[in-house]
Amino acid sequence: MNKALHTLAALSFVALASCSGSGNRGFDTEDIEDNPATLDNPAVPAGPQGRAVFEDTAFYFGQINDGEKVQHVYRFKNTGDGPMSIANVQASCGCTTPNWTKDLIPPGGEGSITATFDSNGKGGTDNPLVEKSINVVFDNAENRLETLIFRAHILATEDHDDFH
Repeated sequence: MNKALHTLAALSFVALASCSGSGNRGFDTEDIEDNPATLDNPAVPAGPQGRAVFEDTAFYFGQINDGEKVQHVYRFKNTGDGPMSIANVQASCGCTTPNWTKDLIPPGGEGSITATFDSNGKGGTDNPLVEKSINVVFDNAENRLETLIFRAHILATEDHDDFH
């Protein structure tokens, strides 16, 4: 009888502890800030999550001349149920400079990543196709990592000698 009483007491304690509102609070921006996403930390926070849906994840600049700076804006919408943010953006090389939305993106909100590519020194007489990428890590999103790609054929500029 004593063992049954202890078991009943333990079960009652567990039931009361699980119903105590401490684990049932609302989800807010602190949850995102307290659980920053990185490539090494794939843990997903509890609660409603955002979902980044991009207009495009690949872009072709066409043919450009060596030394040109070109830019493309990758736009996305948060189609999820929770707020999200961009935790980190990393370009594949130093010739690409990304700029991105720094604010919290609510459900239905929009954000963007702007890629500026400096083609200086990348061209050739054979008009090579150059491909670069940008990795985007999101906080509190179903799709924690997106890779954005752009391509360009880069024609070397011809050196003109005016003395001949």
